[in-house]
Amino acid sequence: MAKAGIVYVGTDDGLVTYSDPGATGRWRRAGHTLEGRGVRAIIAADGDEGALSVIVGLAEGDALRSVDGGQSWGAAPEAEAEALRALRESTRPLIATSQGVAQWTGAHPPAPGADALAMLAGKQETLLAAIADGTSLQRSEDGGASWQPPTFDSPLQGAITVLAPSSYHMDICWAGTDVGQLLRSDDRGRTWAEVAREPVAIRALAVMRLV
Repeated sequence: MAKAGIVYVGTDDGLVTYSDPGATGRWRRAGHTLEGRGVRAIIAADGDEGALSVIVGLAEGDALRSVDGGQSWGAAPEAEAEALRALRESTRPLIATSQGVAQWTGAHPPAPGADALAMLAGKQETLLAAIADGTSLQRSEDGGASWQPPTFDSPLQGAITVLAPSSYHMDICWAGTDVGQLLRSDDRGRTWAEVAREPVAIRALAVMRLV
C-alpha cells in the first residue's frame, strides 16, 4: 500500500482531514466531521488493521474517540479524557512534539509568553515559538538562547494558534492560524508555505502517515 500523509485539523467548526495520497505533496481536503463543534485538542495514533485512532477534546469539555479515522465517534475512555483535561487545565506552558502535546518541564519556558511552542527532535533540537499574540514566529537552534525569524512563501495571515511537528519526519512541522491558514515547513521551520485555508480558526493539529 502506498504511503499517505494525514493531517487532522481541529477548527471552530469541527474536525477537518487533509490527505496526501502516495506522499506526493499534493494535499487535499478529504473530510469534515463534528460540524458545529469546536475542536480544541487532538490525539492521533495508529489503530488496528491500519486504521487511525483519533481522540478530540471539544470546546465544551467533552472528549470523543474515533477508531475508524474520524468516520464515527463515541465517548473517549476516561484515561484519555482525563489526559486531555489535564493539558487544558495545565498551569505550565505546553509544547508540541512529534509525540503530541506535553507540559514544558524546564525551570523556565524557552520563550516566555509564547502563544504556541514546538520542539523538533534531531541531533540539534529546534525550538519554534509564536510570540506577539501569535503574529510573529521565531526559531532557535540553541535552546532559546537566540532566535531568528523564518521566511514565509505566503504572507502569514492572522495569528498562529497551534504548531505540530510531524510524527513521521523530524524536519516537518505544521501550523494553523486564527483565520484558518494551514501552513507547512519541510526544513525545520526555516521556510513556510500555505497548504490550504479553512473558513474558521484552526485550534489543534495532529500529523500522521499511513503505510
